[in-house]
Amino acid sequence: MSFRLWIAAVVGVCLSVTSVCLAADAVPAPGGTAALSPQNTQVQFVCAHVGPKPDPRKGGFANVSGKAAVEGKTLKSITLDIDTTSLFTDFDKLTTHLKSPDFFETRRFPTARFESTKIQNGEGTTQITGKLTLHGVTKEITVPAKVEVTDAGLKLTSEFTVNRLDYGINYDPKKVESNVTMTVVIGQKS
Repeated sequence: MSFRLWIAAVVGVCLSVTSVCLAADAVPAPGGTAALSPQNTQVQFVCAHVGPKPDPRKGGFANVSGKAAVEGKTLKSITLDIDTTSLFTDFDKLTTHLKSPDFFETRRFPTARFESTKIQNGEGTTQITGKLTLHGVTKEITVPAKVEVTDAGLKLTSEFTVNRLDYGINYDPKKVESNVTMTVVIGQKS
């Protein structure tokens, strides 16, 4: 098995575990608006070292806020603000390094933001296009999401990849993979 296939398999397993662990109940959307908070929204990531022992690392952000608008059974818009200073991993040294100027530079860029500009609701998968501002750089991205809007409210799960180099997070690509897999789950924590 090639290194790339191996790392894809490892990341896939990590994301499957993450998705199961983050299973949640719908966020109520009174008047068509769901308020997003740390109690009902999780943003996590998986990244890896380059080389024969990639050591995938998981982490996330403890503080998020935003809102999602729904109409009938469809998602109409979503805005999500991420407090980058709330970044966490399983390793204190890694958390400190990711907050440093080598990566997120959280003192200078304490907030990341996603704001939708177009949503294509479809059978099974919804395509959400919007502006992602990260590390002071704004780029348009489109991400797939599984969206469920019921009388109980909104549930959303999205897994996608961001190339950190596109956002000026340039720490040595010979040591750390450039692509970071993100998982966003909206739903009351069970």
